[in-house]
Amino acid sequence: MTATIVKFMDLLTGRYRNARQAMSNPSRWPQIDLRITMLSERQIEAKSWYKYKGEEDPYNIIRYDLEEMDENIIFSKTYNLLTNSDSCPFVWAWDGQWWRGDLDGECIQGSTKIESNIRFNGLEYRVQDVGHDIKTGRQVYGKDPSEGEFLFTRLDK
Repeated sequence: MTATIVKFMDLLTGRYRNARQAMSNPSRWPQIDLRITMLSERQIEAKSWYKYKGEEDPYNIIRYDLEEMDENIIFSKTYNLLTNSDSCPFVWAWDGQWWRGDLDGECIQGSTKIESNIRFNGLEYRVQDVGHDIKTGRQVYGKDPSEGEFLFTRLDK
């Protein structure tokens, strides 16, 4: 395993929750848990669930296959384990404070155009995820980006 992937995995793997954000405005922010585990030297799994439903009923499980591009950039192919289908790849870049993940180009899944960006620093994990119906433009999941990021705090370090 390269030093870059070791640093990436060390900062990313763990359990996170957006409890503070959810409690500040429960009607606007659902309480979500996220567990990111290392499956192998170049593979992680990110599992998300609503706290009230429990980990046994996740709404998302994504496997990331990592490839180091250079000391500050990692490319990841993704696979949705709930739908058993490929998902859109990410490019992760280290900016000195955060690993920032952005979709690698346009992301269309079925009839949905997805926009997503993620950042993490070892203590916090922040994400904006939104999907729009390709034909109607109507938002079909996620938060409008104007509402801000989901703000997760690491629970296990």
